Amino acid sequence: MAPQFLLGLLAGSLADRFPKKWVMIGLQTVNLVACFSMTLMIFAGAVQSWHTFVYMLIRGTTWTVDFPVRRSYYSEIFETTMLANAMSLESVALTGSSMLGPLLGGSLISLVGYGGTYIVIVAMYLVGFILLLSLRNENGPRVPLPTGSVTTHLVEAVRMVQANRTIWAVLMVTILMNLFGFSYWQLVPVIARDVLEVGSTLYGVLGAAPGLGSLSGSLVIASRQVRRQVTLFSLGATLVLAALFSFALSPVYLLSLALLLVTGVGMSGFDTMQSTIILQATPLGMSGRAMGVLVLAIGVAPLGTFLVGQLAEVIGPQAALALLTGTGFLVLNMLRWRFPELRDRALSEKY
Repeated sequence: MAPQFLLGLLAGSLADRFPKKWVMIGLQTVNLVACFSMTLMIFAGAVQSWHTFVYMLIRGTTWTVDFPVRRSYYSEIFETTMLANAMSLESVALTGSSMLGPLLGGSLISLVGYGGTYIVIVAMYLVGFILLLSLRNENGPRVPLPTGSVTTHLVEAVRMVQANRTIWAVLMVTILMNLFGFSYWQLVPVIARDVLEVGSTLYGVLGAAPGLGSLSGSLVIASRQVRRQVTLFSLGATLVLAALFSFALSPVYLLSLALLLVTGVGMSGFDTMQSTIILQATPLGMSGRAMGVLVLAIGVAPLGTFLVGQLAEVIGPQAALALLTGTGFLVLNMLRWRFPELRDRALSEKY
């Protein structure tokens, strides 16, 4: 996750400077070569731990660049009124794959070992590469590539954020959620074992609950035309923090399961509208840089993970989670009071 914070702005500039389709193809090529190299080393019995760290750094870097490129590309191939539906479908795809991925990976490892599993991953990257080659958007808007230096582009992105209160408010909520909310996942197995006293199977169900809730919520959003998008975004974030605060205090498994399902529903509103709002408030020629700023905001997540881990060591996992999510809930509602934009009032026009 480190490249998100370190390279977010630069990735956004790249998304605007070059044709987005070919940037995505280049990134997929890097992923394919890196994964194929790991596969060869696995079969050769030459893998060492540092190889894995290098591979994950490459994956983190390509994901950091892919995020602003792919999401800003949506603004070129979809009408503005369809962006929310497109983002909802992406959320469905990401949530569904994140739920199925661990199950598929674990099953493949037990059936064909790590080498066979990596062969399947290489094949998936190859399919993605072919799909990108076949991508067409001749009917989409033609966006001229900006000129000037990278530094100029980054300064323009900062000015755009400062001038648009809607984008600024969304970024502040994003930072808040990544610091105080989304680090909850690392405490779920601890709470499941030490507080709820359940085994691995019931923990697995507990861990899948947010994904199921998010998947359900995203499907509903994808099928509708959402009018009050910023309200859905901010209320979704509020629901996540409230549900997680209650989860931290729950001593009953079924109640905890229900609260994590609610957490996922809130996440669907937050995740879907997060990029949609920023893209709709940004000119097409700057959409990549806008997404790069969003990646930078998401990149503070490791700080939240470190903070909740340290607090859990001192005051226990339940108290740590309750303290962070409760603080986040209060600060978020202060932001909703301070920024009418988070309630779909006085929305900023495009920069």
